[in-house]
Amino acid sequence: MNKIKDYGRFYALLKKHPAIEKDDIVLQFTDGRTTHLHEMKAEEYLEMCDAIEGKPRVTTAPDAQDLKRARSSVLLRIGRLGINTIDNWAEIDRFCLSPKIAGKRFCQLDIDELRSLVKKLENIQRRGGLKWVQEQAEEVRQAEALVQATIKSLGIRMSDPKYMS
Repeated sequence: MNKIKDYGRFYALLKKHPAIEKDDIVLQFTDGRTTHLHEMKAEEYLEMCDAIEGKPRVTTAPDAQDLKRARSSVLLRIGRLGINTIDNWAEIDRFCLSPKIAGKRFCQLDIDELRSLVKKLENIQRRGGLKWVQEQAEEVRQAEALVQATIKSLGIRMSDPKYMS
């Protein structure tokens, strides 16, 4: 896959259409993956420029690569909300099953539902994230502080070789 190195075509088109915001259109054509031209795939860039020029868009059914990109976008945003997404499918499914999120298991979401979920997760993040994740993190911090205080009050030195594993 070739990378586009000259973005002159895009900026010339952008100059002709001042109502178009660069970040918004790049996000749209990368399915929310990036706002940077240099991170776009060549076919995304060409499709975007053709769309700005008004050329008819060739529509095809979403393929496996599109589905993979949409799933990756969702997982990235779920991770940004504080949910561990590395081999933690039970937690991801539990999160997605919530009626306020998607109401389905992650693997059952189609590409349109995934794209919709990206927007929903971005809104959640913009509004301060998930309250229960923040509460869990606070509980963990409090528990760690309690353990440290207990260890200190007992006079245990963790650097002692008998406590090292």
